[in-house]
Amino acid sequence: MLTPAQNQIVTLMFLSGILFLGLNFIARCLVFPAPRGSKRTGYLMFVIVLMAGVVTLQYRLLLGLEFSASWARNLLLGGLAVPAFLISLVFYRYRRNRSSSS
Repeated sequence: MLTPAQNQIVTLMFLSGILFLGLNFIARCLVFPAPRGSKRTGYLMFVIVLMAGVVTLQYRLLLGLEFSASWARNLLLGGLAVPAFLISLVFYRYRRNRSSSS
């Protein structure tokens, strides 16, 4: 059996994976916009709200693990969310430029 702290860590790892996939989808939708009348814009808005909830839940879990509020915020934003989003954005921009040049 896992301790409550270990359960929180496993939950944080799962939520980090969900956050990465959501940020990757958001970056792809920004670089490759959907045609007019597409449902992807609605899905994008839904994913943005869902990712805000995931970050909030991760923040609460980190506070439950006795991280300070500023350390938890810096860890989530500076260590996971912003780098993952920027790397995905750069990847899709590179992919778009490479596919348009060939």
